[in-house]
Formats: sequence, structure tokens, C-alpha cells
Amino acid sequence: MSVEDPVDVRVDLDADDNSVRAVVTKRRELEIDDLFVDGELRLWEDDLGWTGYVREEIDEVTLYYRVNNRHDDRWSDHVVVGEQAVREAVRQHIRDPLAGEAGRFRRGCSPP
Repeated sequence: MSVEDPVDVRVDLDADDNSVRAVVTKRRELEIDDLFVDGELRLWEDDLGWTGYVREEIDEVTLYYRVNNRHDDRWSDHVVVGEQAVREAVRQHIRDPLAGEAGRFRRGCSPP
């Protein structure tokens, strides 16, 4: 194992059954540039609209909103959230094994 190729191996030995089960996890890094474009982070988008986050800076204070936006520019959801909610949403999006199954997964966040 090297720093360039970090791997975690967990081994469960069943001596009675004369078997072993190994789980090998390889760590990969994903970098996403320009996460917010024109203040919008569109995580999902389909023909009706998009879901994600909006970032606004007002008097040097950054505000985040969880949004559902229809393409006719009507908000069906527009709720103030903290930065941690945005981080968690991106984390969950990347980990989602079904990402891309509903609508289009946006901003290069799809699982590698």
C-alpha cells in the first residue's frame, strides 16, 4: 500500500467454516470546481425544473437556501439553511448509488 494508492482492507475469518471474507475499500478523491454557478448549485434537474441550493452574499454575509425551482421561475420551496446542510447534501449526492436514475445529476457530482 502506498500513499498514492491508499487501500483499506477488513478481513473477517470464520475458522469453523474454513472461510474468509475481505472487504477492500480504495479511497479516491473527487474535486468539483465551480460548484455554484451564478449563485446556483443544481443537484438534480429534469424537464419540470431543478432542485439544489442558492447562495447569496448580502453585506459580506453568505446565505444558503435549499430550493426547488420550476423552469417557469416559480419557487415551490425556498428555505434558508446553513453551510453544513449544503455540505451534507453534496456528500449524500456523491454517495448515492442511484444518482442519475431520476433526472440528471448535475455539476460533476455523480459518483465516480
